[in-house]
Amino acid sequence: MSLAKQLTEFPVKLFKHGGSQAARLPKELRIEAPEAIGHREGDVVVLRPAPMRTWPKGYWESFGPVGDDFVVPEPLPPTPHRDKALESL
Repeated sequence: MSLAKQLTEFPVKLFKHGGSQAARLPKELRIEAPEAIGHREGDVVVLRPAPMRTWPKGYWESFGPVGDDFVVPEPLPPTPHRDKALESL
């Protein structure tokens, strides 16, 4: 059994990457998303998956065959007010 499964708190390796700080998380704590949103609660840093900003790979294909007149919509353009609202979710 891994250390992350045995303990509610466990060591995380911190290192510098360029001008940023990064953390190496145990496999059990991986965030299955290309980006994460972080915030601070006192001295605690919380990470969660960022909302998807594009259609997931294979999404449209999952519906099966569609008519020749079907057009896949373009991604929504960035808008500061919507992006800020999504960050607070």
